Amino acid sequence: MWYAATEGSLTLEIKVFPKSPHSRLGPVDGGRLQVRIHAAPEDGAANAAVVALLARAFGVHQRAVTILLGQTSRMKSVRITGSSVDPAFFEEGFIDVKSK
Repeated sequence: MWYAATEGSLTLEIKVFPKSPHSRLGPVDGGRLQVRIHAAPEDGAANAAVVALLARAFGVHQRAVTILLGQTSRMKSVRITGSSVDPAFFEEGFIDVKSK
């Protein structure tokens, strides 16, 4: 399972695809949610873009998204607190998440 729900938080296993033409989530492949971001993996820009995208998608503030493992890897474990969004929503296909 690519996510685990505990009281008040979700832990997600994700695979990041930097320098993508569009920011989007899904589908799940190889036990990880695919996260496509436009930012390049330089100077923390990709991690910041991942946090911002997940915060928008799960309806929480960016402070509620924490990268637990994989700061310098495409494979990451991320915790999201305070979201009421069901992660299963992202399993089947791409979900475009609009920028602010």
